[in-house]
Amino acid sequence: MSKVEARKEAIRMAVEKLRGVDIPARCAQLKLPQPENGILKFRAFAINFELNIETFELIKQPSGDPAKDRDHLLVLHFLLCEQPLQPSNELIHFRDFPGGMFYLEPFLSRTARPLAERYGNNFAKLKETLSYLDYEEVDLGDFGAQIHCIGCLYLTLICRAGDDEFPAEVELLFNLPTKRALCAEDAVVMAERVCFRLF
Repeated sequence: MSKVEARKEAIRMAVEKLRGVDIPARCAQLKLPQPENGILKFRAFAINFELNIETFELIKQPSGDPAKDRDHLLVLHFLLCEQPLQPSNELIHFRDFPGGMFYLEPFLSRTARPLAERYGNNFAKLKETLSYLDYEEVDLGDFGAQIHCIGCLYLTLICRAGDDEFPAEVELLFNLPTKRALCAEDAVVMAERVCFRLF
């Protein structure tokens, strides 16, 4: 089975699990807006989405184009979270997720390290690119940004300038509700989704 086929099968399975879920109640637990007329409208990764809570089709607005499979699957997996979530600024590392240590090197090689190589100490260029996302600057490292992902889930980007001895570094941290809502594999997808907008 190809990666595309596997993702479509994962979407199908997630939809089946969600068919018996009270979606309005789940939205309240996950700090998402309430659906209106069978449509859940929300913002994620600086994109306006609409989810049909009967068919679970996900489209982007204002284009009306279907969402990419990776976004669709991440949204569905987020909706499968049964735990009520509370907004939190407590930060955790990817290695703090169950199985995170196993995926740590691939996670870093696909997210933080390419960002450090691309931007180095050029925080002005990074801030310009961050304007394509929903973010707020935070006082961490030499430059920090808290980036909205979905619901109350955020990714925090911490940049440390390099010098003649040490190269520039980027650290990506998740807020605590992310660990409660997503598995390590989905957390990788969430971080890659943010980084994709910055590459």
